[in-house]
Amino acid sequence: MATYAIGDVQGCYYSLLDLIEKIPFDSTKDELWFVGDIVNRGKFSLETLSWCYENQRNIKFVLGNHDLHFLAISFNQRSLNKTDTLNSLLKSKEINKLVDWVLTWPLMFLDEKATLVHAGIHPCWSVEDAYKNANDTCLQMQSDPENFFKNMYGNTPNIWREELSSQEKIRFSINAFTRMRCLNKDQSLDFTYNGTLNNLPAHLKPWFSFKSKFKRDKKIISGHWSALEIYKHHYGTSIDSACVWGKTLTALCVEDNSCLLYTSPSPRDLSTS
Repeated sequence: MATYAIGDVQGCYYSLLDLIEKIPFDSTKDELWFVGDIVNRGKFSLETLSWCYENQRNIKFVLGNHDLHFLAISFNQRSLNKTDTLNSLLKSKEINKLVDWVLTWPLMFLDEKATLVHAGIHPCWSVEDAYKNANDTCLQMQSDPENFFKNMYGNTPNIWREELSSQEKIRFSINAFTRMRCLNKDQSLDFTYNGTLNNLPAHLKPWFSFKSKFKRDKKIISGHWSALEIYKHHYGTSIDSACVWGKTLTALCVEDNSCLLYTSPSPRDLSTS
C-alpha cells in the first residue's frame, strides 16, 4: 500500500488525471491525500469535485480556503468574486449532494504516517490541541453552516489566547489552518505577503520557521503557498506547486517522502477556448 499526497488542484481536472496516470497508483490498495483547494481558479471545478466524489473510497481530504469559499457561496453567505470559476459547479444538478459531502471534510487529518493540513499548524498549538480546534470548528460548521459562513470571514483575532470567545477561536482556527503563510515575530498571523522566501519582509517569518515548544513527531504535509512550490522544511513539506498558474501538480509519496512531478499542466486546463 502506498499513499500519495497531491498539491492544490484548484479545478485543474485534466492535470489531475494526468498525474494519477503517471504515479503508480493502484486503486485497490493505495490512497490519495489532497491538501485542500480542490476547486476554484481552474476551469473544471465540477469535473474535479465529481471525480473525487466518485473515488472517495480511496481519498482523504482537508478543507482549503477555496473549498470553504465555495461552501460560503453555496449557503448564500458570500458572493462570487471576479476571479472565481465556480459557476458550472454551483449550477450543477449534483450541487446539493456535493455541498453536503464537502461539509464533512475535516480541517486536519492525521494518522501514523503524517499530518495533513491545507496551510499549516500554528506553532502555539500542540498537535492534540490543533486537532481538537479543527474538530470543534468543523462540528460548528456542520451544525449551523449559514451562521458559520456568515461569521467566518475576517483577519482578527490574529493571536491565539485561551480567553478568546468561541467565535473568535473558530475564526483564528480557520485562518491558521487554511490561510496562514507568514507570522510576525510575536507569532501573530499576517496575511499581507504571499511571495517567495527570497523577498520576505524583514518583520515576517514563515510559520514553519518558528520553533514550537510542542513536539511534532509526524511530518506535516501542506499546500496553499504556491510561491514556494515544493519546499521541504523542518516540520515537513509544502506541495502547492502552482498548477493553476501554469506550473506543476505534485504528488508526494508519504511513505518515503519522495516527490513525483507532472512537469506541466494539461493544455486542456489552460486553454481559453
